[in-house]
This record gives sequence, structure tokens and C-alpha cells, in this order.
Amino acid sequence: MPKLTKVIATLGPATETEEVMKELILAGMNIARFNTKHGTPEWHLERIHRVKKVAKELGEAVGVLLDLQGPEIRINLKDEKSFELQQNDEVKFVAGDPAEKEMNIPQIVVDVIQVGDLVSVDDGICEFEIIKKEENGLIAKTLNPCVIKHRKTMNTPGIIINMPSLIDNDLLQLDNMTDEDIDFIGLSFVRNKEDIAILKEELKKRNLHADIISKIENQAALDNLDEIIEASDGIMVARGDLAVEVPFEQLTFWQKLIIEKSRAAGKPVITATQMLESMIFSPRATRAEVSDVANAIYDGTDAVMLSGETALGKYPVKCIETQSKIALFNEPYAENYLWEFTDQDCVGAITYAAFNLLENRSNNIDRMIVLTRTGRTAKIFSRFRPGVQVKALTAEEKTCNKLSLAFGVDPVLIDPEFFHYQTEDELVNNLKEYKIAKKGEQILIIASFAKDIASRRTDSLSLITIK
Repeated sequence: MPKLTKVIATLGPATETEEVMKELILAGMNIARFNTKHGTPEWHLERIHRVKKVAKELGEAVGVLLDLQGPEIRINLKDEKSFELQQNDEVKFVAGDPAEKEMNIPQIVVDVIQVGDLVSVDDGICEFEIIKKEENGLIAKTLNPCVIKHRKTMNTPGIIINMPSLIDNDLLQLDNMTDEDIDFIGLSFVRNKEDIAILKEELKKRNLHADIISKIENQAALDNLDEIIEASDGIMVARGDLAVEVPFEQLTFWQKLIIEKSRAAGKPVITATQMLESMIFSPRATRAEVSDVANAIYDGTDAVMLSGETALGKYPVKCIETQSKIALFNEPYAENYLWEFTDQDCVGAITYAAFNLLENRSNNIDRMIVLTRTGRTAKIFSRFRPGVQVKALTAEEKTCNKLSLAFGVDPVLIDPEFFHYQTEDELVNNLKEYKIAKKGEQILIIASFAKDIASRRTDSLSLITIK
């Protein structure tokens, strides 16, 4: 049986050739991520076309996630030269040109930060307490020995800085894309539903219909979690910045809560950051990393994500194989029963009934099939984390690619003629003709039998014996 958890791999210098892309897909990669913090729009577009070409040749549905940079704060150093700090050293953050052993930051950050605030640099490696404020700068006390490096990120835990949700580089990246190029957009540093509305408007201007994946990575996002989930198409537990923005001991709690709430809303959820970090240089994961990936699966995540491990690492294919093996072994033992779900419409009721039927009569059901146009029914069913793979049949290529993120869903692009049925017998004949099912099998199928094919909405659940 194939794995049900999806694997996302960030592509970069280590994985940009067609040969390596093919190995990644065969090893279990379901979505290729492109991190726009690095590389030009042209670089990303060329490799997006490359991975789509390879996926098509292999006959696999592989989604593309364009991850926008967003309004992160990065420090700049004089002549890009690193320097060391010892505990209790004083250091200056300035809004203007930095001198030796000073860090340049935006003026808006200087304006908001106050004496007594704690800030950090380089994913929390360097921590500081602000001890004095000037008109164009901040003086801070170093709380631990560290090395300051050029262009590292700065975090301001618990402090909201009113920066635009999209920066010029984000808009430039979107300008370079067509609707056929990207399936998902990662929105960084989301704070509220208004940030998502801004991105939706920018996508509309460019006639882009990619799903929006909101990245939860600051306190504001946690405070507005419910409205963000409702406004998004999917969620990412972006643990890199989140672990700096909230106390580290809270991270696992928030991961579990975000996954639970996303599932209840029927929104795919990704667990990301440092899952196999040691494998950037080592061919074998640490015990803690193996446990981390497995824990995300037991939490009920749709997907696990790799960043530097596949973009820059020495063993990118082995990383995919490692996550796939961990998923394949642990999925049968993960009891992810969903006690509550937020929608009570027809699709919610039918998928819930299908899940219970599958659970109670699994030995008598050979195959689970969902017919879908937009992909919503398949994603809603997926949230129950059935222990079997679900074939999602669709005539829409965009839908097929977007379903590459949904747990346990095997998206199949099929000829539109398949959907020209009116009766159950005609549907069964089509299943046999297109070799989706064979004689003697018991099929549990979610479909629609509305006469007008164009207006069909999920309205039926059938247990069919193929004769």
C-alpha cells in the first residue's frame, strides 16, 4: 500500500536537474516548493516548467508551491562582514548605514521597539534585550555569545509591526507566473484574514487561481487562527519563525492545535521546518528527527515538508525516502478520529457517512472513489484520515494538481467523457471501461447523479458491486 501522508520538497541547487527531479518524484515527492527568498523569478519559472515536464512524463500529479517571502525583517552589516558578540556586550541596531559591528534594520522597527523588549536574530540563535532607544537606533545587551551574519532574519516576539503583507519581490514573483505554473501560494507572516484578502486581490488581478496556504509563524496569527483558517485554502505550521515568536516549550502544543483546527475545517495542513535538518550533511536522520516526523503523522498532518534538506543538502533523494518510510510504517497506527468538524452541509454529511461505512466494513470494501470537479469533496473526506487511499477522479488538471496536498488522496486526471453518465449502471460501465475498477470489486463511491453535468454537486454515496 502506498503512503498516505504527502511529502513536500523545496527545490534548489541540489535538486534542479531533471534527473534528480525524477528521482525525487519516484521516491515519494508530491509537491515541489519554490522559496522566493532565494533566486530570481526567471530561475523559479524555468525549474517549475522543468518539474512539471518530468511529472507529466512519469504520469504523476505533482503540485507546485510558490512560497512568497513576505514582510520579514533582515539585518544588514557593513561590507556584509560577520562579527562575534559575547554575553553582556552592547550592540547597536540602526536605521541608517551601519558602522563596524552594527546592524541595519528598517526605521519602522526602531519606531515600534521599546526599552525592555526582547528581540532575536538568526532564528533565535542571537538574543538581545533593548536597553536604550534613540531616534534612529536601538542599543541592546547581548544575552548569549553568538556570531552575527549578514542578511539573517530578526524576530520581535509578541510585538506587532505594521508592515505590508506583500513586498515588492512577492508581487514581482507573481507577475512572472501564469495560472498553469503554480497550484499553491505560500503567504508568509500572516497576521489576520485581511492579509489573505490582499493576496486574493493580487491573484485576481493576474488571473491566478492558486490555493492560498497561510503560514502560521507569529503570535498575531495564533491570536486570529480561526479566521485565518476559514479564509485560507490550506495551512502551514511554519515552525522556524513560530518557535522564535512563541516560547519554545509551547511549540508542540500549537502544532497539534493548528493541525486539529485545520482538519476540522477540511483544510489541508503542512508541518514544516527542520524535520530532517541533520541530513543536509548526514545520510542518516537522528532519532529525534525520526520521532518528529512520526509525531506529525500521529498529529494528523496532511503533509511533511523539507527545506534546506532538499534544496541544498547532500542527500535530497534519501531525505524523501526517509520521510516516506516513516510515514508508511506509522500511518496504520495513527488513530486520528475527528470528533468535531465545522461544516454541516451535504458534503460534510456524505463524507462523514462514507468514513463510518469504510471504518465499519473495511474488510468488504475494495476501493474508495470520489468524483470531484473542484476537489472540495475529496479534501473534506480526507480530513477523517481514512486508512486507505482514495482515488479522486477529476477532469480538471488544476484540481488534480491541488489534490496532491490532501492526505490519502490519489488524484487521477480523467477524460471528461467519463462523467457523461446518468445512471448507476452507466457509471459502473465507465469505471470498468477506464480501468478504475474491475469485476467482483466492492466500490464505495461519492458522486453526483444530477442530470445537468455542468451543475453537478456531490449528492450521493453508493456501495457498488462491479458486475
